[in-house]
Amino acid sequence: MRAPDSRWARYSRAAVEGGRKEGAGEEPEPPTGNLRQRHNGVIPPAILNRLREARARVAVAVAAWAKEAGHAAAEGPPRRPDLRLVPAVAATWGGAIAAIGLPWSFSGAGAAGSALVVAATAVRMVKRRRAGAAALALMAAAACLGTLLAGVALRQYDRQHSPLAVAVARGMELTVEMEISSAPRPLESAYGPHKVIFDAVIHQATGGGSLLTGNLPVRVIAGQEWSRLPQGATVHTAGTVAPGALQDSMAGILRPATPPLDVRPGGAGPHFGASLAASAQRAWGRLSQDAAGLLPGMVMGDRSGQEPALGESMKTVGLTHLTAVSGSNCTLVLTMLMLALRTVHLPAFPSSAAAVLGLAGFVAVVGPDPSVLRAAVMGAVGCLAMVGGRPRRAGTLLSVSILVLLVADPWLSLDYAFILSVLATLGLHLVGRRCATWLGAWLPAVVAQAVAIPLAAQLFCAPVIVLLQPRLLLYTVPANMAAAPVVALVTMAGTVAMVLAPVVPALADACSVVAGAGSWWVAAVARWMAALPAASLPWPGGAAGLVLMAVLNVAVLGTLVALVERQRLAAALKSMQRAVPPRWRILIGFGPLTAAAALAAALWTAAVEGG
Repeated sequence: MRAPDSRWARYSRAAVEGGRKEGAGEEPEPPTGNLRQRHNGVIPPAILNRLREARARVAVAVAAWAKEAGHAAAEGPPRRPDLRLVPAVAATWGGAIAAIGLPWSFSGAGAAGSALVVAATAVRMVKRRRAGAAALALMAAAACLGTLLAGVALRQYDRQHSPLAVAVARGMELTVEMEISSAPRPLESAYGPHKVIFDAVIHQATGGGSLLTGNLPVRVIAGQEWSRLPQGATVHTAGTVAPGALQDSMAGILRPATPPLDVRPGGAGPHFGASLAASAQRAWGRLSQDAAGLLPGMVMGDRSGQEPALGESMKTVGLTHLTAVSGSNCTLVLTMLMLALRTVHLPAFPSSAAAVLGLAGFVAVVGPDPSVLRAAVMGAVGCLAMVGGRPRRAGTLLSVSILVLLVADPWLSLDYAFILSVLATLGLHLVGRRCATWLGAWLPAVVAQAVAIPLAAQLFCAPVIVLLQPRLLLYTVPANMAAAPVVALVTMAGTVAMVLAPVVPALADACSVVAGAGSWWVAAVARWMAALPAASLPWPGGAAGLVLMAVLNVAVLGTLVALVERQRLAAALKSMQRAVPPRWRILIGFGPLTAAAALAAALWTAAVEGG
């Protein structure tokens, strides 16, 4: 696609600025033979004024068109992605995956080695009196890796040698006091009575006549009597903790031998969540249980009131991410706070600091889910970058957020929610704008942008989603397109309702009416599209399904490039042909690529039929 001629940009500037000279403090002299001189005495002044106003409006319209059409030409070639922190991210993520499965001594030795690399690189830079890009990248990667390994070593040592860990390793019967760190959720099982599963942290326990203290994270599998415990509550029980593997984020699995005893609610999150759920029921309980049950999920990630059939429908069309508080929620909350504070003319730094504090409060209320933490950290870093006057660099912000979160919790390196959150953001950063440009060749700009956002995220997330759910979901992109317009409405109005519900229930109910309309629409889209033919097709699982899905997504991107940027693709193929030996050049061209695409389609068909 050829960029418009730069003359449009010059014309638009001349039309809008009226030929004003830069740096001149006076109006320029009117040119000879202008409209007033040529028609003085012929055209009445009122008509002349209207003509000048019409000419100004046309000039502004032409300038706007030229700015939109010549955007690429005016800005020049797009900036290359900032890759300076990619080595640090790769080293830190790979080090986290390796370190969490090894004893603490290996991580400690790795941290010491990383410190030596940092020191040696710094000494070399001082001797040479210059800092090369490669040396800085190496030092940043070694520093981040060393910090992570030191943290893993300390945690692994505590998990293996603390009094609580020793008692768990011996299989002792314990009486424990623990804090609920995640709301209980049903455990799907076809055998035996229904169970619930949740995470907790044991702060102290009694075993063998001794009082044992510490912080031991455990996963609890219990009966239905534990299902109504709120997140943040402190409870007593007894049982044996089965030790977990080193690479597990939890130190073990506890199966309580008693019902919950001495329950003490704690934290503001459960109070706000219960108040929001009650407000949603008052506003929508009689009209639509789907809207009433889905609203707390879209605002706080609370799926307890959601019907199982609706959950299956949302899973079928790829809308389950809307009921897990993620980056979009945190971004909308941060934006809402920033706009409110800037509206009252608060300076940039205090408004940014207050918005970050408000976002921290939101995260504390809804619970520190990995995707929520990633979004919150990235939003805080973005505020700091904006206050510092830096241009917005999505790649750098994503890299910084990944590094901060992995150092804080290395077990996120194997967490699917965290991985999907990073992949979705990476997809929007790398190909989101390009997808909008490609689709804009056939679709209006607004529609192309609406399709490009879920398409870019889905192309990067689909290979990992196959590992969790080996199905091909055909309506994920259109379902997300249909739901996208109301997500902001539900998040903002629902968040206000959550804050007001404990103190002003009437106003909270009014906000729940507005937010519930959006959640009703999402539920209607999920149920309708899940009932369409071929909404979910079989797909192989495991590594084979991941590779095949990645090949399919690359084929989709390649098709868009081939259809829209044919000239650029032809030039790239010619460059590739010149770079390979003559006898291999026949393999590079449209014919071989078409054959490869046909082979990939055949493999995909065989995989689907075999799945």
